[in-house]
Amino acid sequence: MSSTTSTRINNINELPVDTLVKLFTYVNRTNNASYWLVNHALVCRLWTEKVLPQAWHELSISTNQPPDPLIYYYERGIIPGGQPLLYRRLVMRVGKVAEYLDILKSLTTVDLRNNPSTNSIVDRLADTLKSNTSITSLNLYNNRLMHKGGITIAKALERNTHLQHLDLGLNMLGTNGGQAIGEMLKKNASLTHLDLSSNQLGIRGAGPIVEALKVNKALKLLVLHSNQLRDECALPLADVLRQNVGFVQLGLNDNEIGAKSGVALARNLKTMKALSQLDFGKNELGDDGGLAMADTIKANKAITAVNLSWNKLGAKAAKAISDAIKVNTSVTTLDLSFNNIGSEGLIALSEALKTNKSIWYLDLSRVTSGSDGHIALAGALQVNNTLQHLDLNNCKMANDAGIAIAQALVANRTLSTLVLSNNNTFGKETLAAFGQTLATNRALINLAFATCALNAEAVEALFTSLAQNKSLIRLDVSGNPLGPDGGAAIARHLQTAPLLELVLQNCQLGGTGATAVLGALSTSLQSIDLSNNQITPNAGAALTLALSAGHLSKVNIASNKLDDDNTQQLSSVFQTTRSLIHIQMVSNQFSKASNNALLNVIKKNKSIFFYDLVEEI
Repeated sequence: MSSTTSTRINNINELPVDTLVKLFTYVNRTNNASYWLVNHALVCRLWTEKVLPQAWHELSISTNQPPDPLIYYYERGIIPGGQPLLYRRLVMRVGKVAEYLDILKSLTTVDLRNNPSTNSIVDRLADTLKSNTSITSLNLYNNRLMHKGGITIAKALERNTHLQHLDLGLNMLGTNGGQAIGEMLKKNASLTHLDLSSNQLGIRGAGPIVEALKVNKALKLLVLHSNQLRDECALPLADVLRQNVGFVQLGLNDNEIGAKSGVALARNLKTMKALSQLDFGKNELGDDGGLAMADTIKANKAITAVNLSWNKLGAKAAKAISDAIKVNTSVTTLDLSFNNIGSEGLIALSEALKTNKSIWYLDLSRVTSGSDGHIALAGALQVNNTLQHLDLNNCKMANDAGIAIAQALVANRTLSTLVLSNNNTFGKETLAAFGQTLATNRALINLAFATCALNAEAVEALFTSLAQNKSLIRLDVSGNPLGPDGGAAIARHLQTAPLLELVLQNCQLGGTGATAVLGALSTSLQSIDLSNNQITPNAGAALTLALSAGHLSKVNIASNKLDDDNTQQLSSVFQTTRSLIHIQMVSNQFSKASNNALLNVIKKNKSIFFYDLVEEI
């Protein structure tokens, strides 16, 4: 027999490049997680020597995990000498960003959101932006840039001619930052999308930005949410809009804008033929402003999305908006939540929905009405064949209204998401009616009854029929006092349910109820939320078996009473599971040693993408 001599390899980077290419290909082919991340160290030499800079288009930053640079397979690219692979996004620590911005000449998208440490590289980033010709999108949301960082970026963009999308939201830019942005907009002709939400601009910071819009005609999307603009800034903005009519979206949510400015803005928005979104939530329009906005909706057929939530609208405004959506068949999403339109307004809206063929998303959460209004809405659902998403959260719906909605859905074939949470007047009768509906309904895929004061008997009335349902994917019954009996009731019917996701947060299940639920999970279930349920260590064995079964990909067991007695079992399953990609288990009763041991095992598992444990020192 001939013998072969083998060379000992101590580091993966000692392998020949062609072997690394094959390994890279193999890892990509064999991953079974929905968004597998490959540690950069695995292919370090291959990446630096063979993956050309122009293969990368998108740069993103890791926050708390994963800690190392990663390759995220996303879009087709080619390693020279290798097969086509899926990769696009590079995820790395923020300290390396400036270095790679200079190297990766084809980079088009840079996402640095939620990284306060971006401040440490903002000067280098700004220097890069002055001459960079490839980056078209930059996200700096929530980086605490303050006015200094905002001024630095603004100065750089006075010279940049390629950046189109810029998100500077939640950076506390203040007056000085706003003024610098205003000066930049007078000189920059490439930016088309600018988000300045939540920056404490006020009139002194936003005023120069509004003034710049007289000159700048390139900007098509401007978001100024939550900046205390009030009427002092909204009125000048309305005047500018007579000269600058090219906006596709103007975001003015949460700015304390009153009826007078609302009427002035609406008058000019009426003629802006490119405007697709009327984004005006959480202001103080009242009925007068609401009537003006209704006229805009009626006249401007380009508008597809309307947000007039939290605006003190009454029945008068609701009637006008209802008339408007009979005429404007372009509107597809409508948000009237947190308005006191009453039964009269809801009845008018329901009549409009009987004939409207365009609206697929409707948010009526916290809209007050009597049963007659909700029953009228149920009547609309019987004939409407367009609506897909309906939010009736916290509408104080009575039991008879809930039953009417359930019965209406027997005939409805389009509504896929229904939110009925925080309606604590529902009883067993409503849940039984929905149970009967689910036995035949094939449209609903997402149903929420969170915090409806449901007991074990009521929730069993709903779960009993799930064996006959083949379409419901997600069910949320969190925040209901189900107790151990409720857990047992759910367990009796869970194995035959078609659910992919079940939310049981804060249901007082205890160890006994949780054990029953975990022992009855169907193999189709992929996600379960059992957080804040007073789950005791005696449920650990059932939890371990459920995690070992190989079908759960997302599990939340945070804020319970698991302790060191569960550490060994959980560590063992975290070492071997390949299905789990998301695990939340913070705020249990693990000691520092157990917490860190679990964290160490989770970090080593390459299929787990998200976890919330942090090292305790």
